[in-house]
Amino acid sequence: MQENREEFFYYVLNHSQECIIKYDSRGSIDYCNDRLLELTGYGAGELIGAFIGELIQNVFVIEGGHVGLAEEYKDTEVIETVLYRKNKTCFPVEITVASGVLNGAEVMICTAVDMTRYKESIRKVEETTIQMQESMKARDAFVANVTHELRTPVNGIKGHAEILMEQEQDFQKTNYLKMILDCCSTMEGIINNILDFSKLEAGKFQIDEKPFSFYDFISKMEKMFNMLTMRKGLRFTLNVAQEIPDKVIGDELRLTQILNNLVSNAVKFTDQGYVGVEIALNTRINDEVELFFMVVDTGIGLSPEDKDKLFKSFSQADASITRKFGGTGLGLAITKELVTMMHGKVWAEGEKGKGSTFSFTIRLKTEHTQDAVEQEPSIRKWKYSNNLNKMAGEQDLMNELGSEINIRELKKYFEKLNISMDMENWQKAESFATTLKQLVSKGSKDLQRLMFRMEMAIRKSDCDKAREYAQKVKDQLILEIEGFEI
Repeated sequence: MQENREEFFYYVLNHSQECIIKYDSRGSIDYCNDRLLELTGYGAGELIGAFIGELIQNVFVIEGGHVGLAEEYKDTEVIETVLYRKNKTCFPVEITVASGVLNGAEVMICTAVDMTRYKESIRKVEETTIQMQESMKARDAFVANVTHELRTPVNGIKGHAEILMEQEQDFQKTNYLKMILDCCSTMEGIINNILDFSKLEAGKFQIDEKPFSFYDFISKMEKMFNMLTMRKGLRFTLNVAQEIPDKVIGDELRLTQILNNLVSNAVKFTDQGYVGVEIALNTRINDEVELFFMVVDTGIGLSPEDKDKLFKSFSQADASITRKFGGTGLGLAITKELVTMMHGKVWAEGEKGKGSTFSFTIRLKTEHTQDAVEQEPSIRKWKYSNNLNKMAGEQDLMNELGSEINIRELKKYFEKLNISMDMENWQKAESFATTLKQLVSKGSKDLQRLMFRMEMAIRKSDCDKAREYAQKVKDQLILEIEGFEI
């Protein structure tokens, strides 16, 4: 029985993938397995009686006639070293040493794992990493040079076209010059997207947070988007929640880029109708606010299966879109990265032929200064949106959600809204929906979102959806206002 156990024991040792060496207290080898012989080139029995330090140099030392580890390895569990072959060459190994008493005698075991393949893999990974870094540097330099070289002729063409526009009186020639300027603007956008994408890929894109006036920012955006939509004969609407603070800290330039990408896309894919921007306050915790943006259009829309492609690099919802409208497919990919860097999310909704809605959230910090507190009330009376001026006389009605006067106004405008939808007078319905949204501005976040959805359905003249969301708004009001009924 004992003999069988020993045979089994040696069978296991000789078929191990580790090199195993058994030696005595003086460092004299009295056993080594077949794996060690295979890797070192020694024959059976050649190493018996040899000092283990001949195989593994600079690790084992003799002190007082007893073998031990060199001082630098005494507290090391796994030692990285080399194992010498018979021909005096060596290969990298990791060794562990254990000792014990067997049949009254001290027994020491050293196991070694061949690390040649592992070290080679590490070397190849390091080489590949260096090559990739060098390749990326070369690519970045190439992209920077190419975009610079492209900008020069584009700016030259644009500048000369603008000078000719000022001097030209002929209507047809003026139209040609406008087409040239439009092409230049498109080319500039493509160049900027390629450069931004290259920076994102290289991890060089940075968010530069600085204090800025949110309402000044919105004012600039409104002027720019009004010009953009007017040139295509579209209507532009802008609604901004009054609760949003004016003094904020964030990257104004990148926020401009996000909105510009989304609104420019909406205009590009919309031939008639309108493009709208909605901005609401999601949450406000201490010195941070989360803002919710919606860019809505009545353009070509998108199908559910197209949504997954939208935010991928060099991808558009449909290949025919690239042929008809142009573009690199980078704008939305860059937008997603920017939104993520500003601690937000972006998503899209829509139906084929019924327009689309692109929504995103971002987080901004707020400035708590006395000046900001004093300025905000006057700033909030600024003329947002196209519809808010009409409601200036109703501002004192926007107090508590459940006040008697507010409930009376809610019922009145819901009645007007229903009549407008029955008559399919969508322009009137949109005006009443905007008024209702202001009347419920003190309501919950759920109520605000339902109002957004209702307003968007009305703008798309989607009767079924508009009625569905109108009913949901009423149900939510019943939950939030005691005794409210319509």
